[in-house]
Amino acid sequence: MTSCIIIDDEKYNRLTLMQMIGNFMKGRLEVLETTSSVADGVAAIKKHNPDIVFLDIEMPGQNGFCLFEHFDNIPFQVVFCTAYEHYAIEAIKVAAFDYLIKPVNLEELSALMDRYEKLKISPGSNQARVNTLMSNSLSNASSFNSIALPTRYGYQMEKIPNIIYCRAQESYCKVYIRGDFTYLVSRSLKQLEEILPADLFYRIHKSFLVNLNFVQTYKKAEGYITLQNGEELEVAHRRSEEFLKRLTRRA
Repeated sequence: MTSCIIIDDEKYNRLTLMQMIGNFMKGRLEVLETTSSVADGVAAIKKHNPDIVFLDIEMPGQNGFCLFEHFDNIPFQVVFCTAYEHYAIEAIKVAAFDYLIKPVNLEELSALMDRYEKLKISPGSNQARVNTLMSNSLSNASSFNSIALPTRYGYQMEKIPNIIYCRAQESYCKVYIRGDFTYLVSRSLKQLEEILPADLFYRIHKSFLVNLNFVQTYKKAEGYITLQNGEELEVAHRRSEEFLKRLTRRA
């Protein structure tokens, strides 16, 4: 059975999540301990060695991100829990960590466990995601530098400015990187569109999300662009005017 620890400074939130797990996740998820601070949470983690840590972000004294400063390696999966949908959530998404918005509901918790049970994360890959998160959390949402791309082999860390474009492939995406690298990632194009900075990427077609910095030419009459790597991509007619405005604003 998967084990977990809950770290949240609000007693009501700790009890609510613990009761939800106890009532609806029997045989699947077990709460080993709940704590109200990062310091007590660190002690609980070292004592119990849990599989998952449910971690509040906004706490007095030390916020949730400070937890990582107490470990050289992160052998557990972190699920951030927060009531605040601000730039910190964007940093968490870009680093491919799971999160729950308070108040937590059962459907989202169950979906999270489905993802956890399907994806086994190596300690090295986990640490790389932590590094990405900590780097991005010091920035604002428009200047994130790195992203963790979930592939069938784990997580591939890439610099966001090096992504040329993303192509939809059913429920997956192919991500094309400068230097002729391509990765098939387990994210939909819509999910990547929500994660990648909107000032840099634009959805030109239902199948294509492009980095505007790599657009070489735009032939509006013909309805396609040429990228710096020589590829030609179609621009949907209904997106053409807005796309042109985005290009000219960057010129």
